[in-house]
Amino acid sequence: MEDTDGAAARQRPSRRDREAGSASGPSGANGPNALPVFCRARHFNRAANVYSVPLWDFTSRWLPEELKAFDSRRSARATSGFKPQDRTEGSEGKGEAEPEAEAEEIKEEPEGASDSEESEVAWEGPLGGESRAWSRAAADGALILLRRLGQEGASYAMGVSSALIASETVAEGADSSMDKRLAEIIRTREPHWAVCALRSGHFAGAVFKGQEAVVHKAIHRYTVRAKAGGAQSACDSGKKVKSVGSSLRRYGETRLAEEIKELMTDKWAAQLAECELVLVSVSKRMKSTLLGTEKEPFLSETSRVRKLPFMIGKPTFEAVQAAYLRAASVVFCEEKVAEALAARFRPKPEKEKKKEELPASEAVAAVEEEEEEVAKYCEEEDVLFGALHAAALADDVTRILEELDGGADPRARDSKGRVPYYLCTTQAAREAFRRWRGGNEEAWDWTAAQVPEGITDESEQKRREKEKEKRKKQKEKQKASKAKAKEEEEDRLRKEEEERRILEEAQAKCEKCRKPLSSKPFTRLNFLYCSPECVNGHRRDLQAEAALKRLG
Repeated sequence: MEDTDGAAARQRPSRRDREAGSASGPSGANGPNALPVFCRARHFNRAANVYSVPLWDFTSRWLPEELKAFDSRRSARATSGFKPQDRTEGSEGKGEAEPEAEAEEIKEEPEGASDSEESEVAWEGPLGGESRAWSRAAADGALILLRRLGQEGASYAMGVSSALIASETVAEGADSSMDKRLAEIIRTREPHWAVCALRSGHFAGAVFKGQEAVVHKAIHRYTVRAKAGGAQSACDSGKKVKSVGSSLRRYGETRLAEEIKELMTDKWAAQLAECELVLVSVSKRMKSTLLGTEKEPFLSETSRVRKLPFMIGKPTFEAVQAAYLRAASVVFCEEKVAEALAARFRPKPEKEKKKEELPASEAVAAVEEEEEEVAKYCEEEDVLFGALHAAALADDVTRILEELDGGADPRARDSKGRVPYYLCTTQAAREAFRRWRGGNEEAWDWTAAQVPEGITDESEQKRREKEKEKRKKQKEKQKASKAKAKEEEEDRLRKEEEERRILEEAQAKCEKCRKPLSSKPFTRLNFLYCSPECVNGHRRDLQAEAALKRLG
């Protein structure tokens, strides 16, 4: 969709457009590192320092000079003796209908067979022995394939997502085959692609045509235990857990697979059949759930399936839209930026490759030989290695103090840039430097000598008092902790006694002797007894009590 002031913007380019340049000249550049005119400020990716221009934002007839030989429309005119007509009102309609015919030509020439995993362009390995203009690069965490364009002094680079070029074409590495595919991609103004993502029980998919989504769907099923990670089927491979949650997760996995299969083979079958590419983001283990097996694939033409070269987070319709926009955008950058993006993919020198190919023992020997070639450092041959350095290296406290008293400079550095204090390995040697500094604070620049704060009698007294205070506090803390522990123990014993008393009171007792009943009791009326003697004794007591009541 063009802006309402598009014509005015082309006549009066913005500051960003003036820096980018215009699309004149042999390769769309008219100055050093000039980019095409349609690279606007809204396309600039500050994080990667590149322009990401969607295919539908390209000008209608733009094509780099290096790719015009592969323009299908141009070749068709040449073979049929076509002669361009004057641009009139009648001819403008024909010119706008050309992209549709071109899209049909692209559909007639599908890419080589590929699979979701196999079609992904590898991040490692040489791009191709014959390739000179193409290279791998990484922009904003995604693998892209860069094509250098323009002449020396006025060059730039453009790149497309590695998912758009078949792995066989990349493996061949020839400029001609990759240029042909790049020309087809640039001439596509309304990509008809599908994007599907599956992860952790979440599925999201959509079929796009240009900027619009023809159909889209998002499905979620409970398949992963919260904060545990991993699908239930992966846990069942070791030991099958029997629980309500695991049963729900197994059911969720089954239903998710059924819904995806129904969507891919029935409801979206017609739309997916019309798509030029099907871009997927799925793990190897879940690949069969999204695309089917090798014997029974959900899509008839697996050559159209490509794996996205970047991660998609939680699969949602918004995430799928963002992935489609990212895959359908062409990257433009200056020559220096292209060099930086492709730096990590440059082939290693032959010497390093040979080392990696050697066995471990031979590789270690080769490294040792190289180290021997480098001249070893020797203190005795170092003219800057003074007597104070030697005393500090030997941790000789007496010699250190003698050298400092004799005027040795503690700031002096040897050939490696080390001061004497740095060479000390014991606490006593380091304290010798600090004690001498404490008595001679103004003698040297002790910051340059890297000697910490000096030690004096006053500082030693403060340190001893501080340690004494620290030990006193520790003793008080230990005493307080012991008192607290004793108090807690008394509280515990008191609570246990109270609980025992309450338990005894709640326990059934004999009505005569009031002893707890430890075995099966004897009963009479509503009373419980521990023995027959208690039964008879309590009976007599009750009779005597009743007689006294009768006598008044």
